[in-house]
Amino acid sequence: MNFQDFIETNLVPIASKIGSNRYLIALRDGFTFSMPFLIVGSFILLLVNLPFTDSQTLLYQQWYVDLMAKYKGNLVQPFYVSMGIMSIFVVFGIGYNLSNHYKLSGITGGFLSLYTFLILAGQSDWIPYGGDVAKWGIEPNAWFPVIDARYFSAQGVFTAIISAIFSVEVYRFLVQRNMSIKLPESVPPAVLKSFEALVPVVVLSIVAQSVNIAIQSSLGSLFPEIIMNMFRPVLQISDTLVGTLMISFVVHMLWFCGLHGTNVIIALLNPIILTNLDFNIRALSDNLPLPHILAGGFLDSFVYIGGSGATLGLVIAMMLSKSQHLKAIGRLSFAPGLFNINEPIMFGAPIVLNPILGIPFVLIPMFNIIVAYTLTNFGIIEKVRTLVPWTTPAPIAAFLSTGLDIKSFVLVFLLLIISVFMYLPFIKAYDKFLLLQEKES
Repeated sequence: MNFQDFIETNLVPIASKIGSNRYLIALRDGFTFSMPFLIVGSFILLLVNLPFTDSQTLLYQQWYVDLMAKYKGNLVQPFYVSMGIMSIFVVFGIGYNLSNHYKLSGITGGFLSLYTFLILAGQSDWIPYGGDVAKWGIEPNAWFPVIDARYFSAQGVFTAIISAIFSVEVYRFLVQRNMSIKLPESVPPAVLKSFEALVPVVVLSIVAQSVNIAIQSSLGSLFPEIIMNMFRPVLQISDTLVGTLMISFVVHMLWFCGLHGTNVIIALLNPIILTNLDFNIRALSDNLPLPHILAGGFLDSFVYIGGSGATLGLVIAMMLSKSQHLKAIGRLSFAPGLFNINEPIMFGAPIVLNPILGIPFVLIPMFNIIVAYTLTNFGIIEKVRTLVPWTTPAPIAAFLSTGLDIKSFVLVFLLLIISVFMYLPFIKAYDKFLLLQEKES
């Protein structure tokens, strides 16, 4: 059995099974639902933290300092109701998608997931307001209700995932066993749907509250705290150079096998990179050093230049080749590649199950990681602090996501040029292989 047969027989079925897992699909789509809000929220935070406030630099702008001093609290509000409560968007999205997979009501599943999450993560209480002046309609020395929103951000995202999956599975279990309140057929469908959720709401209330009581009485902690501590080693390992290289290797090997590597792994990767981004954003707000490198769109900006495999470099190398076939594919793939869409070249060259192009396809992104990670680690390149759409051209994405760091723009441009030269020898070898095949045929 040769290498290609081994991949098709052993690896592809396993990877396909992982990629079609209903929970991973629900996670992927749930995060996708929340992305527009997160992108806008993080970009707002970038706008209110532009590097124009240091009077010792050439970038200093007095009008910006005055504007932020007067309106920053108002302007930053979209951040607090997007990135600041990310887990609320995520838990509803996952519950909605998983319920649809089971042919249940997506809206009901989404709300059940949100309800469970709020019980577990949003502890509430009444506290006194000790200010001397009325604020937000609250008089001095008055009591007012509060909900602890610390875990509504990315710090609660793992609790959100667990809450959504558990809630929908309970919902499915009860519906399949007809454990719901029955009403006459004359009752409007909307009312029927609301009563269908009544029993799951009762069950989830009892279970979630029991979990809270058990954990707080025995450990003195909150459920999201326990879950976050359990996943903290994963966050720490993935943020290392070795961890980032391993993620890249898995993604590109899946692509090589013919599967959409990014889509397969993104459900597991999103909670990590968004949690790390949240820590970076909060550090930025507090004027503290940013702690994480693998955050937000680090891979999109510095590694996937033109799409997985840094294939924009391959596109340019193909346009420089002698083969008319490769030139044609390169020209057709150039415009999509600028916006990180590389399916035309993945299946047109092809790269899938092509050992000649597969080698640089896997290795060049790892080279990009080593360079970008090292420069970021030594403070030469700024760390990611803003989420940008994945279709943003890589140099611009790096510039925006690092808070307008021009050095990151230059770095990505240089990495693109280097990738062209790294792909060229393999293109020449592949060109000769194609010419030999043409002669034999």
